[in-house]
Amino acid sequence: MSEVKAKIIKEHRIACITTNSLKEIMNLFPNGNGDSTTYNITRLRANASLSQADAPLIDDKLYGVVGFLNKKIDTFSIDYSLKFDENGNETNPIDRSAIKKIEGYLNQTGVSDAAVEYLQVLIRDSKIGELAGIDQDLFHATLVSDPVDGDLDRAIINEHEVNKYLIKECGFKYRILHTRKLIDRKSELTLPKRELLSKYLINWVGYTIYSMKSPIKIAVQLKGAHYGEYKLIKRYGEGMEDTLVLLGVNR
Repeated sequence: MSEVKAKIIKEHRIACITTNSLKEIMNLFPNGNGDSTTYNITRLRANASLSQADAPLIDDKLYGVVGFLNKKIDTFSIDYSLKFDENGNETNPIDRSAIKKIEGYLNQTGVSDAAVEYLQVLIRDSKIGELAGIDQDLFHATLVSDPVDGDLDRAIINEHEVNKYLIKECGFKYRILHTRKLIDRKSELTLPKRELLSKYLINWVGYTIYSMKSPIKIAVQLKGAHYGEYKLIKRYGEGMEDTLVLLGVNR
């Protein structure tokens, strides 16, 4: 997807997070307490290296963390899923205490940070429900790490000192977290799969103009209210053979 002139897709925008730093993402969406919880990470995958020693230094099955420390290469990975006990209580939320623990694991393995590949987070925001015309305030967002589209979003990534450090010193790539899906939690939990497709408020599954469903008002609300200093909106157009072409970015 190169930056060339193209017919703009007027109805849709993509809300993005302009870092894939594990530390930054955890602190952007910390779990709170009680019914007033604004965020709750439900799935998270991140890696610092794919090489492994014979035995792990860290093997925390509760948070899905595996860490290795050896003379050749240090390794860290997290494949986290939110778990519940028989009473429906969360047993391993990524709250402030868990964030400190996971950051401690990074320090133990000598790894500065890890690159987030996949993220699902519950977001409580009644405004999204108002914009969508539904009486709901809890939504499940899915964000996926993708390569940048070109110079426009690459420049935005370089605006953050943490990104410049991770790219230069830790071998991170120029990648961005795109909001791929958003659905209200009630529909997600109660409706059969065959009925879910029509309930997604955001559903971007490919790289053609026909694959993008991300209404401007909802994308802007996500970006402005929840993505903090790493917020970004991307504007696409129609390229050759109906492909998506990045036309612009703005905070």
